[in-house]
Amino acid sequence: MSLQTFPSSIQPLNNFRVSRKPNTNVVKFGDGFEQRLSEGLHTNPVIFNGTFNLNASESNTVMQFLDARITNGESFNFLIPNETSTRIFVCFDYPIQSPYNGRNIIRVTFREVFE
Repeated sequence: MSLQTFPSSIQPLNNFRVSRKPNTNVVKFGDGFEQRLSEGLHTNPVIFNGTFNLNASESNTVMQFLDARITNGESFNFLIPNETSTRIFVCFDYPIQSPYNGRNIIRVTFREVFE
């Protein structure tokens, strides 16, 4: 089964945040020394936090796309703005806010996965 791609016509606002969460095991010793060891093959996954300001139709598209992946935890492709290739993500946090009629703000947290 091929991965679906997040709708490319729907782009986040420019105030998105991309952070790295290295998989590192740290052992601290009583005398202040510590030892660090990277865990796994993919040691520096990305976390994307973005905000979408959408009309009702776009909002429905995004919500249906993300809701469809909750039941089985299905991942999807997403192209982070200013990057040249897609990454594989999952999303389990996407609150929606309706500041005024006909517009919705969806804040997402996409966590990169390796499959």
